[in-house]
Formats: sequence, structure tokens, C-alpha cells
Amino acid sequence: MVTCQSCGFEVEDGSKFCKHCGSEIIVEEETVDSNETKFCANCGFEMPKSNKFCPECGSSTDSAPKVVNNVNNSVVNSDKNPVLAAILSFLIVGLGQIYLGLNKKGIILFVAAVISGVLMLFIIGWITWLLVWGYAIYDAYNSCEKICNGIPVEDTIDINNLF
Repeated sequence: MVTCQSCGFEVEDGSKFCKHCGSEIIVEEETVDSNETKFCANCGFEMPKSNKFCPECGSSTDSAPKVVNNVNNSVVNSDKNPVLAAILSFLIVGLGQIYLGLNKKGIILFVAAVISGVLMLFIIGWITWLLVWGYAIYDAYNSCEKICNGIPVEDTIDINNLF
């Protein structure tokens, strides 16, 4: 049933004029651009931007925007700060990755930094520690940028893409 915009009387679907007051019934059709989508903050389901509730889990879509990390299907906040991620990795190697939810990558980098710290008894440890530290800062910033733009980020270190 459709309601009349003038008097609020319910009229049958398909009616062009209200039986109660005679006003013309104007039916507003929703136009949805199929390219405009958003993700559910609760389950990560992709849906049109016009949806007020998720068709998958039923939760409201008015909460903060989130992006689904397609690699491990975890929901990651898209409002993370790349500079903060880099600063955290500057202070403690791997902490920026843990801030982003990339726990495995953060732990791998932290362990590599500890091993490099032990190797500082020899000259090579200073070089490897600086490389791990620099990479952790660089990766934290770039991973955060990708996550904020909705690009999936793997929670591993790909040796092939280091150079």
C-alpha cells in the first residue's frame, strides 16, 4: 500500500489519484548506482550504499565504515592512521603491524629484530637490525594506506616483494 502525500490516506498500489482527497499519487522510485557499495560493519557483507540494514546479518549500517580484509576475512577499521602505524613500528619493531591487525607479520618482524639484536655482538647484527627496523616502519605505513583504501593486505612477509 502507498500513502497519499497530501492527506496520508492509504491507497492501493498502482493508483494514480487518491480516493479520499483526489490528489495525484507520486511514487518515488529509488535509484541505486550498482557501482556504489559499502561493507557491513558487523559481518563484512558487501551491499548497495542505500541499504540501512545488512541483508546478511540484519545489523544497522549507520556505524563507522569498515573494510573487509579479503585475505583472512577479518573486519578491519578503515579509520587507522598510517603515520601512527609508522611511529609505533619506529618505537617497537612490529607494533605498527599489530595495531593494524596484522599480528603474524608484527610478531615475525619483532622476532627478526630480537635475533638481529643478539647478532649485534657481531658486526652483521647492526646492519640486519637497521634493515628490519626500516622495513617495519615502511611496511606499517604502506599496509595502513592499503587497508584504508580497501586493498587486501596479506598477514605474511613476502620475500619476493621486498626488493
